[in-house]
Amino acid sequence: MKTSDNYYSTTCSGVWSKNDFPGWRQPFIKVTLGPSSHGKAALLIYEWADFDNIGIYNNVTHQTQYLCDQKAVAQKLCTNATLDQFITHGDPKTTSIMTSTFDMHNKSQVALYKVEKTGYYCVAVIPATNNTAFEAWVEWKFPYGELPAVDYPKLVFYGVFSLIYLAVGLFWGIQSFRYWHDILPVQHFLSGAIFFLTVEMAFNFGFWEAYNQTGKPSWGLLALVALLNAGRNSVVKPHLGSAMKKCALLAVTHFVFGVIYSLGTMLLSPESAGFIVLLCVFPLAITMTAFYIWTLSAITMTLATLEMRKQHVKALMYKRLYRLLVFSVLMVLLIFIVNMFMFADRTSIGWAARNWKRRWFMLDGWLNILYFVVFFTIIVLWRPTSNNARYGLEQISQDEEEALDLENRLRRAEGGHNARRDDEDAIFDLGDDFSDDEGHQRVKLVSVGNGNGNHSTPAQQEASSIPQLSNQRQPKGDERDALLHGHEEDEDEDIRDDERARLTDNARKLS
Repeated sequence: MKTSDNYYSTTCSGVWSKNDFPGWRQPFIKVTLGPSSHGKAALLIYEWADFDNIGIYNNVTHQTQYLCDQKAVAQKLCTNATLDQFITHGDPKTTSIMTSTFDMHNKSQVALYKVEKTGYYCVAVIPATNNTAFEAWVEWKFPYGELPAVDYPKLVFYGVFSLIYLAVGLFWGIQSFRYWHDILPVQHFLSGAIFFLTVEMAFNFGFWEAYNQTGKPSWGLLALVALLNAGRNSVVKPHLGSAMKKCALLAVTHFVFGVIYSLGTMLLSPESAGFIVLLCVFPLAITMTAFYIWTLSAITMTLATLEMRKQHVKALMYKRLYRLLVFSVLMVLLIFIVNMFMFADRTSIGWAARNWKRRWFMLDGWLNILYFVVFFTIIVLWRPTSNNARYGLEQISQDEEEALDLENRLRRAEGGHNARRDDEDAIFDLGDDFSDDEGHQRVKLVSVGNGNGNHSTPAQQEASSIPQLSNQRQPKGDERDALLHGHEEDEDEDIRDDERARLTDNARKLS
């Protein structure tokens, strides 16, 4: 609503034409008056590109004169024919400017302006005489419904992304059905995340569609969408040992700040909110940074352990995840810097007119796109396949010296990190390792090499070609006896080679 007490009584909004967003009606701007309005007023409707054609510079007052009054006529800034109207110049047939003066006595509707092309339109109503008072309503009608033009791209965006996430879910479901018996724990978590994200995008689309139909936001849907938007950033692994309390506290804090951010982006206008926008963004940025640092630190420690265990396939997956997260961090920083420069001059007179089409993308669009790119990459890397079991295989050392060295390094590493290993547990667990220390009857592939270049004996060939079953760790006394027996027995080369193969097998079981 506009009143005679408003400074310049001007309101602006972007408007999409039927050619850009096809709809069932012609977009227009309608100005109506309240019943208590009286006096005389001047009306101006224009598209922002014609702003320079409004007003004329007054050399006496050194200000721009917008209204043609008696003083302006005396100074020959305008003529009596345009008295009490806005001063404009340029051909009316080639500009979007509409100006008039009207007496508000017994009038309810004073203007109906049809919008033929997409643009940022403004409506100004100011008193033309001293005894004028009025209440005026400006109604913006769009071709597609009631949703403000600045927010309408969100409706299309979330609708498209709902279909994209649904397609990803169908692909994931088919792969999971095909390889159900080989599904890893992390793939169950990803299945839940896909379902959650599909529902979230559908509710986002539903919120903006309801807004478009009714002309006002549904507070119930708004609260639900805010909770869903924040919830996707707070999914944690259900068993983290002693770190669970800290992780849960950080997740709850991040969830609360995510709700504040979601509500802020939906309800606040950047050009009018000022520094309140920063209060919505910075807390979420702090908790997100904490999550990134914690996760990257955990992955670094996990990679060190996997490299020592020579689990190269699993280590490669974690390296890809690490690079992906570093990429997302750099992109978030880039987005933050670009937005900082974009919003730096938001108080300037033409900022809204220049940025109304892409403002939604700066706040919501590219963060959602970045989230999808990262998530889809994870989906591709961890998709169910027939080779899921390879993530749990452990490469076996080729000789006893390497095996004993690996055992010593693992013991030193575990002794130094066991106290905080639960705290640094990575989220993307690829399943249990197939190692002898677990005491389970799992198959491990063994490859035994001959260090001195001699031909392998039949015993060696059998050990290198037949899968070995992991058993309980052998007593160290038996290993010493076997070692002494190998040095004391003076037998032929075949027997010594056979003993060397047994030593290698024992050393492997210790690893």
